[in-house]
Amino acid sequence: MEFKYFRKPSNFAFRTDTPKGCSICGMQGIWFDGSGFSGTKDIECVCEQCLTSGKLKELEIETNIVREYGNEDADEIVFATPSLPTWQDCVWPCIDERFLVFERIASKQDFANKDEFKSAHLPEVDAITDFDFLWDTLPDQQLKNYQEGGDISVYLFSNGDKKYWLWDAN
Repeated sequence: MEFKYFRKPSNFAFRTDTPKGCSICGMQGIWFDGSGFSGTKDIECVCEQCLTSGKLKELEIETNIVREYGNEDADEIVFATPSLPTWQDCVWPCIDERFLVFERIASKQDFANKDEFKSAHLPEVDAITDFDFLWDTLPDQQLKNYQEGGDISVYLFSNGDKKYWLWDAN
């Protein structure tokens, strides 16, 4: 399963713990958890096929938040991309009118050194971030999935070869 804006959804997207019926088509499986979605209707979960085919748009259920609505890429992130594995609402980052790709929850291995880490932050975290503290909290080894994360997570995004990050705390 591949998504344009979300790498490794099997490892880093919130999913149901046990097999359940997709809230849209009823197919049984371990699906994307719908408890954090917003919209006119609450759903428990959604299967890959219903998510990627745009069924949530028809139901006016959003998986993510973007600042600029009304274009194909925004619709893909809002209605057909797994939710970011955050504890709080997070606006999907955009640089130079291009949406970034969520790669994974970051570790120190994702950066050559602390200076590269510091330079890769998104502008909105600049004034409120203790970069040294965040660097020290990053896991030394690359995480295999979001469950290995701690109470503070750094979310790694990319735009081509350029890295960016946001952070969140439980």
